[in-house]
Amino acid sequence: MRTPYRFAVVLALAVLPLSACGLSGDDDPSPTPGAPNPTVPATTPSSTASPTPSGVAATLPADLRTRPPVAAAIADAAERAKVSPDEVVIAAWSPVTFSNGSLGCPKKGMSYTQALVEGEVLLLRTDSSLFQYTARTGGPFNYCADPSSDYTVGG
Repeated sequence: MRTPYRFAVVLALAVLPLSACGLSGDDDPSPTPGAPNPTVPATTPSSTASPTPSGVAATLPADLRTRPPVAAAIADAAERAKVSPDEVVIAAWSPVTFSNGSLGCPKKGMSYTQALVEGEVLLLRTDSSLFQYTARTGGPFNYCADPSSDYTVGG
């Protein structure tokens, strides 16, 4: 059984090894080329820092909620959950590399290009539901009722 919770688990596992690392004042904070750089879950609609399961604080991009594709996904999740858009929380967002043209949401009987696709995964939460949305980088998000794990976090 595939659920949107898989994304949260994969994202947490991608960040877990980083919890043992720390930067001193002399360390170079620039990312290692080719290393994943996921943005980890936040627990409020704002972009304030929140502890992750591994204890590392992280923030979402400050303008994420107001980006048109994200705002449209929030409106869609609110409609699906029958709540106000203000009650929809961005649980996680990350750039990813999808393994094919299904963008992590394959439909039975469909064929997809077998090429890497740069994209984004968005996980939205209400009090009673969790919704996963996927998109090509910069494109509109599409709701995915049965997401796969055919992508790598860190795009």
